[in-house]
Amino acid sequence: MTVLLRLSAGPIGWAVAFCLIYGLHGVGCAHGWDRIELPGGDAQRIVLAAAWLACLAATLALALYLSRDRSTPLGRAVLATGWTGFAATLVTFVPLLAVPTCV
Repeated sequence: MTVLLRLSAGPIGWAVAFCLIYGLHGVGCAHGWDRIELPGGDAQRIVLAAAWLACLAATLALALYLSRDRSTPLGRAVLATGWTGFAATLVTFVPLLAVPTCV
């Protein structure tokens, strides 16, 4: 069970980030956060960017934690899935910075 959890920890981290940011996006659009102007941009974009950065930090910490044991093939597989979760979190949410958040 522990092996399966370690192997899926990276993708689970990405999935948690996706659900959190997707949920915040829906709440922000429903409550008009995109129309609230703040220094640095609208409130919607700032909240989503802050959530993305927090998720990046969490998945990076998870990947570093999973990198401890590289001596076995299973340890290398855990390492790969951990970094895959971080990379997926990094790439998936880049459009938050460039495209309109609510249409």
